[in-house]
Amino acid sequence: MKTSERNPSRFIAIAGTACTLISGVLAAFGAPALAHAQAQVLPASSVHVAPGVVRPGETADEANMTRRPTGIDAEFVDKAAIVGKTEVQASQLALDRSSNPDVKAYARRMVDDHGRMAEQLRRLGAQKGVPVQARMLVDPAVTALRTKNGHAFDTGYVALAGPDAHEAAIRLYEAEARNGHDPQLRAFASDTLPTLRAHLDAARALAHSVAAAH
Repeated sequence: MKTSERNPSRFIAIAGTACTLISGVLAAFGAPALAHAQAQVLPASSVHVAPGVVRPGETADEANMTRRPTGIDAEFVDKAAIVGKTEVQASQLALDRSSNPDVKAYARRMVDDHGRMAEQLRRLGAQKGVPVQARMLVDPAVTALRTKNGHAFDTGYVALAGPDAHEAAIRLYEAEARNGHDPQLRAFASDTLPTLRAHLDAARALAHSVAAAH
């Protein structure tokens, strides 16, 4: 016969004493221990966890965003990269789709100039620890432009890559040239402004030309 069956009173007493001890330990250490355990829980990762892997590594995008600096200079790099990429994508589409020689000439200039500016920005961003995001999404406005043809395309292209876009770009570059903290990025913004202002003049002329062609 088992001990608990021979002396049930003794078994109950021992169990009660154990419960009392456990309750005391939890009262003294339970909350801090639980808090510590919760603090050790790792954030979720988008990495697929293979069988047997205890702690998966972060993806390249997660690592870049975790280490990415913040502030006016980093914001400028991000916004200028997006502006430049949209300008180039729309202009490449115009070279392929438009039959208007004025549109094609302007688009060629935008591809050349903004492509060169994008390369300078890419090098500077890498040096400053703010790499230009290589997998930026295509602007929905560029996707919408792909559905247009003829004069509607030319009008849509001017709306996307014309005066409004360059006025916004000039404001962005002026803010960096005036308020940026990094001397090289400030110099880049200042040196690029004359090109953007010349683009704005060309964009306004193109807008009049396209409107008159209707």
